[in-house]
Amino acid sequence: MAYKEDAIALINESKNILAEIKTAYEESLHDQEIKPKLLIKIKNFMENLRSALDFTAHHLYDTYGTSTSGNPKIYFPYAWSSLDLNGFRAKNLIENKIPGLIANRPDIASDIESYQHFATDENSWLPKFMDLNNENKHQRLTPQTRKEIKQLNIKSGNGGASISLGGGASISLGQGAFIQMGDTIIPGGQTFDANNPPSTIGGTKEVITWVSFEFSDINEPAYPLLEKAMNGCEKIVTELTNKRTIS
Repeated sequence: MAYKEDAIALINESKNILAEIKTAYEESLHDQEIKPKLLIKIKNFMENLRSALDFTAHHLYDTYGTSTSGNPKIYFPYAWSSLDLNGFRAKNLIENKIPGLIANRPDIASDIESYQHFATDENSWLPKFMDLNNENKHQRLTPQTRKEIKQLNIKSGNGGASISLGGGASISLGQGAFIQMGDTIIPGGQTFDANNPPSTIGGTKEVITWVSFEFSDINEPAYPLLEKAMNGCEKIVTELTNKRTIS
């Protein structure tokens, strides 16, 4: 099987899916609703990248590996977040996942170690990505909010009344006019909207917008992690499938 070509094809296809994810992601943020098509595309994207890594491992085994087992199970070796370099080596993960590689191409084994999270903070995406790809994970998304712009909420001190203004809506109060909500007063002589909250006497006010979605299982902003996974997997696949054979 042409594992190298399949790995490269999956990387290229994943780039196309990531562009589709970005569009669906922005639509979901705009509508403040997580679209089913976004979850489906993320699932396909994650599975494609994981397969690209495993196909790369198969390519390395077919090219440089050896095993006494007739049909070894080949996967891309990775260190989960609590595992450091010593633990990674102690568990013999490279030999277990790609038998014979350390003996025949120790330089490539060193490259694989350099892709792990313990080598540099830039690789912190890898154990998170692999964790989300585990069979018991469902890549659920939850909205992440920050106090900023878009929607203005004003509540009375006792919580019995409130005003909400979306983007584009505003209220103007002339001199001498006021709005009273329970024990809270919005004095006159001001115009207010989501970008310009009013002065109030009592009560609370906040401005909220949806800015991102998180993977709920790992509390990680979704799209930035997907971008890092795309770039990281492309780097790994490209570098490992272009190694020259040492005669």
